[in-house]
Amino acid sequence: SSGINAEYGHRNYDHIIKYGALPNSSSKLYYQGDRIHKIKTSVLTVDTQATMVTLDYEIDISGIPFGKDQTMRTKPDGKIIPVSQFRLSYYPHRLANFTDMLKGIFGEGAEHTLLSDFQADPPADYISSYFVHVIKKKE
Repeated sequence: SSGINAEYGHRNYDHIIKYGALPNSSSKLYYQGDRIHKIKTSVLTVDTQATMVTLDYEIDISGIPFGKDQTMRTKPDGKIIPVSQFRLSYYPHRLANFTDMLKGIFGEGAEHTLLSDFQADPPADYISSYFVHVIKKKE
C-alpha cells in the first residue's frame, strides 16, 4: 500500500516536567564519550502550564586551547577541568498531546508507531529519554 511516511522526534518532556530533570537514560542515548560535565534542567511554568524547558550544558574542553578567563570545574574524582557553557531551550511537547496533534494532521486512520529510545518494545519499567513517532498516512 502506498502512503505518506513521516518521522518526528522529541524528548520525554512528561518526565522532565514532572521531575525537573532528564531521565537517567539520556546520558547514554544522547551523549557519547565523557565530555558532558553537567546538564542543569529548568522548566518555565506560566499559569500552571509548562511553556519552556531549558538545558544548561557544561562541556569538558580539556585539551582544547582556551583563554585565561575560562570557567573551571572540579570533577567528582577531584580533577579540575575547563568547561564551555551553552544553553538550549525547547517547547515541551507532552507525549499524548503530540500524538493527538499528529493524528489530527495525518488523520485518525493513519498508522502510528511510537519508538521509545529507538526501541519498538522496551522493558515495562524503562523510562524513555526520546520518542520517535513514525506515522503513515493512507491514501
